[in-house]
Amino acid sequence: MDRRSERGRREIDYASLFVVALFSIMLIGIMVLSAMAGSLFDSITENRTENMNRRGALSYTASKIIASDETGALMVEQQDGSDVLVIVDPSGERQYQTRIWLEDGYLMESISSDQAGNISSEPVKVAKTDEFRVSIENRIATVTTGDGTRRIYLHAKEVSS
Repeated sequence: MDRRSERGRREIDYASLFVVALFSIMLIGIMVLSAMAGSLFDSITENRTENMNRRGALSYTASKIIASDETGALMVEQQDGSDVLVIVDPSGERQYQTRIWLEDGYLMESISSDQAGNISSEPVKVAKTDEFRVSIENRIATVTTGDGTRRIYLHAKEVSS
């Protein structure tokens, strides 16, 4: 970058200095752009995940109701002032119940057997939601979560409410 002149003094090569400065500016720009792109990607991924989780509570409950549309398989109970969806699954000798309810901002699910001493699962967090209401009237199940309301026509002739 520097060289000696005829008199022995150092001279600065401004062309080389300009190239180094330009390279440094480009390198800093690329690093800043990469950091901004990473931050944008994280933000988009977080919003997408939150949106999918929010829709998950409504979709999950609606899918369970549709899959369990059998005679007397669906019931709604009140527990501590909130709705609990009970799905009775008669399979062979045992009758299992799937219970879905809202607890501490999460849609919870547990599976238990009607017979003492049989399978009983710990409650599992299904999806995050701030609201959960279920009603079954005139063969129409209405499910409301923080994402909205969905009405499902039940094909079973008898429905417990």
